[in-house]
Amino acid sequence: MTPEQLKASILQYAMEGKLVSQNPNDEPASELLKKIEKEKAELIKEGKIKKSKKSSVITEDEKPFDIPDSWEWVRLGELLKPEISLKPKSSFKYIDIASLNNKINKITNYKTCIIGKDKIPVRATKLVSKGDILYSTVRPYLRNIAIVPDKLDRQIATSGFYVLKPFEPVNNRYLFYLLLSPYLTNAMHEKMKGINSPSIKKSDLKNFSISLPPLEEQKRIVAKIEKLMPLVAEYAEYYNKLQKIDNEFKDKLKQSILQYAMEGKLVPQDPNDEPASVLLEKIQAEKAELIKEKKIKKSKPLPPITDDEKPSDIPDSWEWVRLKNLLKPEVTVKPNFSFKYIDIASLDNKTNLISDCKYYVFGKDKIPVRATKQVSKGDILYSTVRPYLRNIAIVPESLNNQVATSGFYVLKLLNNINTEYIFYFLMSPYVTNSMHRKMKGINSPSIKKSDLNNFLAPLPPIEEQKRIVDRIKELNKLLIMKLN
Repeated sequence: MTPEQLKASILQYAMEGKLVSQNPNDEPASELLKKIEKEKAELIKEGKIKKSKKSSVITEDEKPFDIPDSWEWVRLGELLKPEISLKPKSSFKYIDIASLNNKINKITNYKTCIIGKDKIPVRATKLVSKGDILYSTVRPYLRNIAIVPDKLDRQIATSGFYVLKPFEPVNNRYLFYLLLSPYLTNAMHEKMKGINSPSIKKSDLKNFSISLPPLEEQKRIVAKIEKLMPLVAEYAEYYNKLQKIDNEFKDKLKQSILQYAMEGKLVPQDPNDEPASVLLEKIQAEKAELIKEKKIKKSKPLPPITDDEKPSDIPDSWEWVRLKNLLKPEVTVKPNFSFKYIDIASLDNKTNLISDCKYYVFGKDKIPVRATKQVSKGDILYSTVRPYLRNIAIVPESLNNQVATSGFYVLKLLNNINTEYIFYFLMSPYVTNSMHRKMKGINSPSIKKSDLNNFLAPLPPIEEQKRIVDRIKELNKLLIMKLN
């Protein structure tokens, strides 16, 4: 259970009357409601508030759970005095949504507005008093909720808040925790409307049916919650440490799987597989055909591989090969067409997927200087800057014939190679650690393309490449299931 789930469970138990025991000597909530009605009548008589329309009766369908006999279901608005709106005529402290820290649900920042000197915010219209509860009607799931402290008594809040002013016989901290509870938050989330700033109406809160305990039990509930919350915070600290350890352990396991794969130890060899030596002959034949058709140029042969360069033993059916011998040349362009642009920030190195690309309209937008690499589906993008970050991804079909930054080395594999095998090869500690050692520079430590081109890749038979990819995916899926 996450700390957030634990906190939500405590608040939900509180609202259902399950957090503290009931005391038969408590004056029941029905008597509390009578006192509220009496106070309301007195304020109406004194002209301090206006008489409001009587709320509708709460139906059984509106009661989502059972509550103790001493409790009552009541519409939230029945417990509240009206808000006070005004146009400020004297200097004041201004509380807007940004003033509130929703991690600790406190007002941590506010601006002092001086009449005659500062431009007064248009939305500075709500007079607040100490003990009032501020509830942001925008995106209620963010729980931008706080109690007004003594130092902000008689100050001004934005109209983006609903200012809840409880009648005296109600414990404002009980209402505060009720507003934070999943029972109310989830209900308000369902009532949200709008796209850019999804919000609720004040009437959604005022008409919402809440569970009201006797006043003495409200106090016991608040005391219990405030005793438990420091323990939840302590639990969160240990939980986050464990999560970090789990994530580090998961990453190490993934790296071990990839390293085993590159050493030929992840799946058994099949003597019926066509050996990698035959695969290399097919690659050479494909390359020769492309040169003959003038689709690629003949390149200078890479130096032969010496025994001293081979970092480890590999199965007999495998071959060591320089990575460039598996690749076609990159395609460099100067875009004269509209395109989706893949830069380093477009790539999520937690998932190794391309998640966000900007669309550039030719003739309208200023084209980035580094937008020079045309990519095709199945190409592998490898960031040459800080290779230890593993900014590596396979280009999906949706980005076929689009443009990437020159910060990537675009690996275009010849047809007889399994793209996903080479992707996992590039992700392996064997490659990452080697490229890390080759980095040069201070501000943006990088490798050269030649560092990758000349690098030795262990090449299995094509059928074994497929089996290795399937096994890595299977093990990664198991890791996610076991450690989450």
